[in-house]
Amino acid sequence: MEDHGITGGSNIAIKVPKFKYDETVNFYKDILQLPYLGFISESHAFQFGSSTLWLDCMENYSQQDIWLEITVDDLEKVSNYLEGNGVSRRDEIEVHENSKGYWISDPAGSILRVNPE
Repeated sequence: MEDHGITGGSNIAIKVPKFKYDETVNFYKDILQLPYLGFISESHAFQFGSSTLWLDCMENYSQQDIWLEITVDDLEKVSNYLEGNGVSRRDEIEVHENSKGYWISDPAGSILRVNPE
């Protein structure tokens, strides 16, 4: 199998409906007692192994959604590879100004952020 230079990134985001947000933050902070990194960029952040887990409060969500990050060593090569395999960009998901990365989704609808290393 050819190596395309895709690896798991260091960020995981759980988009939490507003009505479940405080309870979810308390679960990770008080029940699981994950190392708390603080309230950063309007999200609660926790150390999750070698990754950072971000809990984002979503005003208009009815259920949670998990967003993952992958990193790539050659953004253009991976973009061509993904496009050649029918994976469409999903840049309407969220805008990161001045960012070279972009968004995709898996067949089940999970969102992935593609970031250059």
